Amino acid sequence: MSQENKKIDFKSTVVDKKACSITLDIEVSPETAQKEVNEAFESLQRQARLDGFRQGKAPINIVKEKFSNEAKDKTVENIIKGTVFDALGKEKFSPIEFPVIEDVKFEIGQALKYRFTAECHPSFDIKDYKGISVKKEIFKITDKSLAQSLDALRERNAKLVPSKKGVVEDESFVSVDYEAFDNGVALPEVTAKNHMLDLGSENTVKGFKGALKGAGIGDERDAQVKYPADYPNKTLAGKTITFKTKVLEIKEKELPELNDDFAKDMGTENLEDLKSKVKEAVESEEKRRQDMEVEKQIVEYLVDKNKFDVPQSLVAHQQEKLIERMKEYMHKQGAPKDYIEKQAELGQEKFKEEAEKNVRLSYILNTIYTNEKLEVTDQDLEEEKNKMKASNPGRDEAVEKYFTEHKANISLSLKETKLFKFLLDNAKIKEEVKEMPLKNS
Repeated sequence: MSQENKKIDFKSTVVDKKACSITLDIEVSPETAQKEVNEAFESLQRQARLDGFRQGKAPINIVKEKFSNEAKDKTVENIIKGTVFDALGKEKFSPIEFPVIEDVKFEIGQALKYRFTAECHPSFDIKDYKGISVKKEIFKITDKSLAQSLDALRERNAKLVPSKKGVVEDESFVSVDYEAFDNGVALPEVTAKNHMLDLGSENTVKGFKGALKGAGIGDERDAQVKYPADYPNKTLAGKTITFKTKVLEIKEKELPELNDDFAKDMGTENLEDLKSKVKEAVESEEKRRQDMEVEKQIVEYLVDKNKFDVPQSLVAHQQEKLIERMKEYMHKQGAPKDYIEKQAELGQEKFKEEAEKNVRLSYILNTIYTNEKLEVTDQDLEEEKNKMKASNPGRDEAVEKYFTEHKANISLSLKETKLFKFLLDNAKIKEEVKEMPLKNS
């Protein structure tokens, strides 16, 4: 009889049982455990290669002497495999994955005892997912908001030209050399040459702004900068640093005129065509904002209305993903490794809350999808493929290859789209039209 089909006698005791988890103590008698020990030694004897004996012919007493630890480990492994799922079956408990084994106690000739914890998917009744009341703010584009968008486009296409006044002002772009000092001690690693400072940017340190204002080319100024204790650069953290700065160049932005020539540079026929294209882009972005905000309200409602326990192992996996995503982002921003690790540690609780919410939401959405018999059909996938081909003319072969390699992810995306369309179609949406708010200048 194979190990998978063999029945092992055992006693089981429920130590703890919750909505999504169960903890059991298992005990196997000395007699039953010994049978497994004997079988383990027989198996080892068949495989053993010992000096002076052909494979499988070594005396059992020598095998027991040399391989007692191996036999013990094999016995524990076989008994756990042969009892853990039978124990769960007695409790009518279907685990998500193999249980966590702990507190194993066994010596040859004695009873074998161990404890394990298993988790299952939650059982819950989905509530109130039809007729969800949501508020949809629709921002209407006005002449002023369109003009602001056009000005932003001009800003993005501005050129830097030498300053007409020749002195540093609040919005100047200043090229400088600087050296850093900590109480008179030079910090060579913080030295910079021909470094460009955008004094109009919120990210530029105030100490530089105040020190350089009114300076001309060739002027030297000292800038005092106080860094917080948790500043990522440990060389500067918690210190007041003096930057000895020399102005090399002073520049200012020169915005292109809003005319037909500028419009043609942007790839449109004329100014009116540019205005139309910018308006379309703003309206498209506004629609995305509206959809995201409505979906956010629906998600928050569903999570708030459906409270149930979820498997903590899934929460832990999701939490780990969120932390790794944060670490990767901070690494790309150039943050030091020790700072990243510290932020990950400080954010453990916040990430756990977010992870638990994500896991619960996944159960909720999948249940709605199943209840409403929604599905992604072959026709849905074909239509999606044709859309991609239409937006990528001449690349049919590349699109076919992409769909073959990413069919599962594309199906998931279509599933989510179909699900939220269902929720939106069944929601009570109250629209409120407002003028597009102007951005602070």
